[in-house]
Amino acid sequence: MPRERALSKLNNIINAINERLTYVERWLVISTATAIISSLAIGLFYVMLHIVTFIMSHLHGLNFALGLHGVSDYAIIALKSRNKYIIPLTVVAGAALAAVIVYRWAPEAEGGGTDAIVEAYHHGAGIVRPRVALVKAVASALLLGTGGSGGPEGPAVQIGGAAGSFASMLLRLSVEERKIAVIAGVAAALSFIFKSPVGAAIFAVEVLYEQDMEVAALIPSLFASVIAYALSLHILGPEYRLPSIAVSNILNLYSISAVASYILLGLFVAPFAYLYVFTFRRIRESMNTLVEKRKIPVYVKPVIGALFVGTIGLLVPHILGTGEELLTEMLRAFQSIGEASVARILGSLHVGLLMALFLLAVLKILATSLTVGSGGSGGLLAPGLYAGAMVGELFGLIMEGHTTVRPALYAYLGMAALFGAASKVPVGLSFLVAEIGGSPALIVPALITSLTASLATRGITIVESQLPHPISPRIFTAESLLQLIREYGVCIPVDKLVNKSPITANWNEKLGEAIHKMISSRQHIIPVVDDNGRVVGVLDPGYAGLDLRYALRSNEPVAEVSLSQAPLVRLGDCVTRALEQMVLYGTDYVIVVDNMLRYVGVVTLEDLVRTLFPMIIGRLRQERGVLTSQAGHGLQAG
Repeated sequence: MPRERALSKLNNIINAINERLTYVERWLVISTATAIISSLAIGLFYVMLHIVTFIMSHLHGLNFALGLHGVSDYAIIALKSRNKYIIPLTVVAGAALAAVIVYRWAPEAEGGGTDAIVEAYHHGAGIVRPRVALVKAVASALLLGTGGSGGPEGPAVQIGGAAGSFASMLLRLSVEERKIAVIAGVAAALSFIFKSPVGAAIFAVEVLYEQDMEVAALIPSLFASVIAYALSLHILGPEYRLPSIAVSNILNLYSISAVASYILLGLFVAPFAYLYVFTFRRIRESMNTLVEKRKIPVYVKPVIGALFVGTIGLLVPHILGTGEELLTEMLRAFQSIGEASVARILGSLHVGLLMALFLLAVLKILATSLTVGSGGSGGLLAPGLYAGAMVGELFGLIMEGHTTVRPALYAYLGMAALFGAASKVPVGLSFLVAEIGGSPALIVPALITSLTASLATRGITIVESQLPHPISPRIFTAESLLQLIREYGVCIPVDKLVNKSPITANWNEKLGEAIHKMISSRQHIIPVVDDNGRVVGVLDPGYAGLDLRYALRSNEPVAEVSLSQAPLVRLGDCVTRALEQMVLYGTDYVIVVDNMLRYVGVVTLEDLVRTLFPMIIGRLRQERGVLTSQAGHGLQAG
């Protein structure tokens, strides 16, 4: 009885959120739930990461105080290590253990988390299994904590996406709203880590497309981002690891020579962004080829990558781990007067300062591509910031004396430009870096640099699941989509797309009450069920020509109204069946039932288009690539 009472109260709360709250109030509730779940989960991930790095500090012979208080970045541990020979061993062991966990319990948690979330948004109806968040957190803590090169934002983004998906399931949101909640979770995750509420929100809505943004998700993302930022202040502390940069004279940032240098910096960074994308994709493809053609077990891929990373790390420990704390020391050194502090950090490389910066940028890109491209569980953003800072500082030292801008400031602009160009998120990265740098004055210089680099590398992106532009469902019909689906033989169960939030009417319910429910819930139809929950028809005023003014005043039972026959599909049916029913009945919806014909939910044409058409575009791209390749071979032969 108490359990039933609690469920009833929960159901009333959910109904209030779905029906009675305004747009702003509703998304504030949804975004708050998403931000709280993701923040707590990411906080747990950081605890696990600290535990692993604490153990590593002891294995490397560091004292207790350093391991307990100062270190969560393996690069710092490796640079101060008294047992450097174990670096390859820890990197390989961590990668092997993480790979077993990932491929045993959640294979979709492999690689970078951002691309997996974009894939779920475009092709998976916004469904991210809660198990993925746990597996991603554990595997990433093991991999990054033992020296694998990657960023904490990768697992955090996947955790945030899973939190949004879970919250949407709990609140019975539609497919489209679930996808927006997933993006809000991504914004919350990035804001929690980088303490950049505006930049994180823009990044989340921009990363979905190469040349566009998902504007509909911006307000929910801002809500979740701001709430996660507030939680981060209490859980991780008020300061982000990366230091702010002081801008003494803002006018110097906008002189003619300075603006020209920003454009030059964008062009200078572009080849490094291209190198990041090319290296990552080539390594990932090579590793997948090994699995397919050489028949090696899939969990061996990350171990192979770790062998190379461990060997490089033995010679250049600077490129191991997340690199966050080492980058912090470098940025502080860049801002200091003279080169002594920079040389103290980079002196072990035994090369000149300019060559050291170039090597660190290239080797960090290579190490991250080997770690994540081979299937390791880590992010690509933080290493991109690391490499971008090195390239920006390199450019700044070359340009020193020719502009009114200090070399250290170019390091921050390089952070925005390199990954902004590689991921085609120039606006989000510009705001994020400006917030990290603690100065709104950085936004315009960062935008100029990042947009220049992005335009110079147009057509390539490290986030492979991105689409060029959003697809409008209105330009497709059930007939055209059905024809395309049949051509490509796609069979996706309707279970993945079913929206369980639309309310129903009982056949004994008064017609006026049923119509009022339909209008207040913003539905254009309302399924009608009997006392056992079986679907007996659908109240579709548009199809039946029902006069709503009369219906709202009517006290007759719904069963006595001329109900339309409901287009039905069963759980387990393919989407082709759903489209066939839409064509047959001339509707833009189908009602999903179980084997006993009991109501489960509704699938709309819009849900189908948004989920299936990107998949078809991917198939067309592959075919076009094959045809282009064949044509090229033909020309060569000729």
